[in-house]
Amino acid sequence: MKLRHVMTAALGALMLSCQGPAAVLAQEAAAGGVGANSPAAITAAHRERALDTLHRRLAHYVMVERTPAIRARLAERRQAYLALTDPEAFRQAINADLLAVSGDNHLQVWIEGRSRDDAAAEGPGPTLEQMAAEEARNGWGVREAKMLDGGVAYLNLASFSGHPDSAAAIDATMARLAGARALVLDLRENLGGGEAALRQLMGHFAPQPMRLEDIQFRRCQPNPADPEDCVADGRDVFERFANPVAAPTFPSQPILVLVGPGTFSAAEAVAYDLQAAARATVIGEPTGGGANPSIAMDLGPWFTVIMPIGEARHPVTGTNWEGGGVRPDVAVPAGQALAEALRRIG
Repeated sequence: MKLRHVMTAALGALMLSCQGPAAVLAQEAAAGGVGANSPAAITAAHRERALDTLHRRLAHYVMVERTPAIRARLAERRQAYLALTDPEAFRQAINADLLAVSGDNHLQVWIEGRSRDDAAAEGPGPTLEQMAAEEARNGWGVREAKMLDGGVAYLNLASFSGHPDSAAAIDATMARLAGARALVLDLRENLGGGEAALRQLMGHFAPQPMRLEDIQFRRCQPNPADPEDCVADGRDVFERFANPVAAPTFPSQPILVLVGPGTFSAAEAVAYDLQAAARATVIGEPTGGGANPSIAMDLGPWFTVIMPIGEARHPVTGTNWEGGGVRPDVAVPAGQALAEALRRIG
């Protein structure tokens, strides 16, 4: 099962945020997985349906004030999109305009690896237990956890799991690092993921559960005349905290967080929250700049849009990292961030 589908399930459960869609697509394209058998099957009618449905799905977009301009650009460029018979070129053209108008790094269209009609014919999707087994085989997002010389712990995370079982996996990983005098947390190649692992990890970084950013979810009432539409009705604000942990592994020791352009979404949230709480030193390059919680919405059998439906706001800063990314406390090339962290630790 591909990581994209695990992530989509997490988004469906209103987890914090998702991986950068462009990055996930690039990963799967390299493996021959994205649309590998689809170009001939994706017809002009499919592309038209995707555009029509996207127009209506934008009713769910959290930045309501930007929606008219986005819709206007899509309408203006509609014929140019439809003239692109290659599905990937079609997708890229739409995404370029979505980003240009919205400035939102999460708002993107994907191509499915196979038609939803075919997937439905093959029966139900993976169960929660099957997803857990797959994530366990992938280490629950833990790429490397080890003790370095001088009593320094090093933790490299590839992603954050949204599965409930990931909390126990995070505890087990942190137990292996217990007793260290400092932690280097490497998020340079972490594209995000779900909230379960994130909140458990953050619970290990302070004596009491740390305040994280608040999430303002758009309140959207169904439109009886159109199931894909909705009527805006204000926002609901959810305060978020790290999970309570009986014995935090790093309640007060120095934490150095490594970041770069490959740090996105939920990984950015960890760096931003630790920085806002003056709990860590962030080292490296500015991150990808995707802060808005999102869900996946279908645009017909072949296309999906990642739709931001909430906005993160940290109670200390009053803002977030959308667009500009997390700004490091110590700016160095991402490839040199680990060496700089170790130098500072001594």
